[in-house]
Amino acid sequence: MAGDAAWRLGVEIGGTKLQLGLSRRPGSIEILKRSSIDPARGAEGIRRSIREMFDVLRAEAGIEAGSVQAAGVGFGGPVDAEAGRTETSFQVAGWTGFPLADWIRETLGVPVVTVHNDADVAGLAESRLGAGVGCSPLLYLTIGSGIGGALILDGRIYRGAGRGAAEIGHLRVPSPDPASREEWPELEAVASGWGIGRLARREAEAVAARGERWSVLDAAGLPERITAVEIARAAEAGDALSREILDRARRALVFALGQAVALLAPRRIILGGGVSLIGEDLWFRPIRESLDAQVFRPFRGSFDVLPAVLGEEVVVHGAIELAGDALAAAS
Repeated sequence: MAGDAAWRLGVEIGGTKLQLGLSRRPGSIEILKRSSIDPARGAEGIRRSIREMFDVLRAEAGIEAGSVQAAGVGFGGPVDAEAGRTETSFQVAGWTGFPLADWIRETLGVPVVTVHNDADVAGLAESRLGAGVGCSPLLYLTIGSGIGGALILDGRIYRGAGRGAAEIGHLRVPSPDPASREEWPELEAVASGWGIGRLARREAEAVAARGERWSVLDAAGLPERITAVEIARAAEAGDALSREILDRARRALVFALGQAVALLAPRRIILGGGVSLIGEDLWFRPIRESLDAQVFRPFRGSFDVLPAVLGEEVVVHGAIELAGDALAAAS
């Protein structure tokens, strides 16, 4: 059963999204199910949904219990991959110290299970199936509500001493926010979707305090309703303040990438996640130009920066790849 015909399960457990996919062939997802996550239901609610969705997947595939030979999991938080245990989740309660690999073996009847952080899993998928094929070292960033990172060496996740590595979202960067009292915030606090929204809300409060008008605030009604999505749309339409807010986030990101390049010398940097959907003109091209101007000179021209290509299923693709690796190692 260890050949390509063996069924493999890929699972993504995020802060807002749960996905399960089944495949018998590398590089494919034959059946996929997706649902939203209600944080109020906690980890037990997510596990209940996994059981239910797994049964639906098996029914659609027409396979019996025990037919799935291996599972890979991309989990939205730090994990102990060797133990198959989740360390914690910053979005959903109930995951601290949870033996997820054992639970999947016992509950779903899948004998071979491997658990990794979701950013690592997404980076693996892009390295083998997406924008990073043939490139090593590969630095992958997912920039959404938070910022996760992965370092992939020769198609394998680099995990440092065992608890993960390439946590670029937690690098300290110069504050781009004149109103902030924190001189060196974490990158995630200023360049993630949440961070961009926070910068925008502070600007909106300052605009309102001065009795001035801002189209983004006019459309939202209240500063607390402004998110990175509204800023991206307004910037694309030419709004000067929205473009300045994005520029602050980009400057912080370029600073962090410059440190990463100096330390890791990646062949390729891939940027994924919802914020990267801002696109070429307002995101990728300015980042490339600024990074090229600031990076350690001997490394200039030795790497490129590209968008991710595998979309919303990237973690499931990577999890299926991990399941195949684990199955091969166990056979």
